[in-house]
Amino acid sequence: MIRLCVFDLGGTIVDKFSLSPFLCLKDIFKNKGIDINDNLIFKDMGKDKKQHINLILNDEHIQKNWLHLYDRYPSMTDSRILYNEFNRYQLNEGMKNIEILPETKDCINLLNYNSISTGVTTGFNKPVTMHIKEKLKENDININHYVSSTCLGKPGRPAPYMINHIMDKLSIKDPQKVIKIDDTVVGLREGKLAGCITVGVAQWSTYMKMKSYDQVLTKEEHTEKIKNCRNTLKEGDPDFIINSLNELYPLINMINSGII
Repeated sequence: MIRLCVFDLGGTIVDKFSLSPFLCLKDIFKNKGIDINDNLIFKDMGKDKKQHINLILNDEHIQKNWLHLYDRYPSMTDSRILYNEFNRYQLNEGMKNIEILPETKDCINLLNYNSISTGVTTGFNKPVTMHIKEKLKENDININHYVSSTCLGKPGRPAPYMINHIMDKLSIKDPQKVIKIDDTVVGLREGKLAGCITVGVAQWSTYMKMKSYDQVLTKEEHTEKIKNCRNTLKEGDPDFIINSLNELYPLINMINSGII
């Protein structure tokens, strides 16, 4: 029987399409005079934000642009400055835009009602994670355990340490009693490395590649984006892919009953 569901935050239970970190990363580099290609951001979404920034800085084109602007390549000091700016943005402008996704409350409440524990692992740092936790609690969404990328002093996703920590807290030994739900490939790989059942969720995923909160899609465009998103999620080799969190509890029932 499934005992625990571990969720990602952005693009999974809050923040449509993970736009808050996407826009933040665009802005902090733009403030340095560098316009980042959107796909360079999308491909590593879900990773620890410090690692994500370092991956962007290590990109060949970013390094060339940095050299052109500053007569040197980016340093670890530059990385720390960008990371600090990212966190300041998230605690200010970012939090203003992070909304709870429409399906989240019913999904979490249904799990709680049926005695399935809930947890969160995220690439956000602890202060940002705690702000989101309070926002969820204010809306009567109670999740049992939160672990951010800065909580454990260990490598972030796809390493499984955050999931392992939650399992230890709940005395769960069998990872096949745990489901990891995520909208990113790196988050799904985190679940795979922890030995969990993995579920990709597409509806609000970063891989929908939306670029603003007010972007409007036609029905045909939305259908195409969902299709492309699901194809990208397959790269994480999930056990299942769902479009919406509304599909999660019925899926759990099928797993528990041995239908799938």
